[in-house]
Amino acid sequence: MASLVTGTALTNNLTRIAFSSVLHRQTQDKLFFNKKNMVGKDIGGESAFERRAGLPIRSLEALNGKRAQEVRVGLMMQLTRNRTQATGERSLNARTYGVSSSNTMVDQEELAALHNCIAFTEQSKHATSTVTPEIQDLRTEFKVTAQLGGLLTDWSAAEREENTLDAIYYKWSGHVKAGLSQTASSPPTANQKWAGAATDDASLGTSDRLSPAELRRMCSFVETKNISPVTFKGMEGYVLLVHPFNYNDLISNSEIQASLQNAYPRDKKDNPLFGAADFEYAGIYVYKYSRIRASATNPNARRCILLGADAVAEGVTSRPRLVRRKEDDYEDIFGLGIKEIYGQSRFDWAPNSGTTFNQSMAIWGIYTATEV
Repeated sequence: MASLVTGTALTNNLTRIAFSSVLHRQTQDKLFFNKKNMVGKDIGGESAFERRAGLPIRSLEALNGKRAQEVRVGLMMQLTRNRTQATGERSLNARTYGVSSSNTMVDQEELAALHNCIAFTEQSKHATSTVTPEIQDLRTEFKVTAQLGGLLTDWSAAEREENTLDAIYYKWSGHVKAGLSQTASSPPTANQKWAGAATDDASLGTSDRLSPAELRRMCSFVETKNISPVTFKGMEGYVLLVHPFNYNDLISNSEIQASLQNAYPRDKKDNPLFGAADFEYAGIYVYKYSRIRASATNPNARRCILLGADAVAEGVTSRPRLVRRKEDDYEDIFGLGIKEIYGQSRFDWAPNSGTTFNQSMAIWGIYTATEV
């Protein structure tokens, strides 16, 4: 007669198994942009000459109030007469001064220009299930059925974050692009930059890393391109999202090392936006962000994101809600899903004719190692 085999191997049928009541779940940051206080409600009404408080992502919950799936956000352009000369002495338009008959304004009005940004909303959804839920709950110290909702909310948060990145990189959030067949597009040419003044991702070399000189280039870029800064409680600056490897390059720089030792500001840590930054230099607030995407043409090129105010429009129609599967095979299957309707779009402004422009962000290609 065969003797019984004892032991602790999982394949031993006589081993009694008890699950710990502590359940580990794969770590997922829930909405990085929300946690860093980068999302605000859209209120419009910007002044042409005065910058008001702004955050990188503008959420418009009333977008779909009239059941429209495509909504356009308007931008009224400044009047530019006498404002177009960049060098030398200005030449004033004769219609803007004097009282003579030749200087009359009749039939010489400057047309007001209205640009628009298109935003779409689309459904995002996912589901999971377990068989014989009563048995599954008996086998563990935790309730499997209760944990499914947590898995779905984690998935929803991660998906929303990736959709936000899709909008920054490719104009539309991924589910809008796929569900409504929108064509992906890169930011306008003026908003695509590369470290060391390279001309594309493939041209980036080992010397084109994140450095103080590159941060100063970014500072000059946002000033000359009139990118509106992120402002919060009297402080303002620009948000730079970089891959952790880019951040390692920056911190290793000797100039940065000296600034950390001698001149690093120590009075901004209570600010939920600026205090959460990993580093600040020349008005650029640097955040390590592991979801920064690599280039398709150069694995060493990280497509870092420089954000000013109002860079992404987010339309929300239906907040996330959990839904039950109705076909349950005599309650032998427990199915749970999550559904929401929203969409993100990069704030690219399109005129009736002419070139699309962006006044909120830039994609900055920077070289770094592919692994530490």
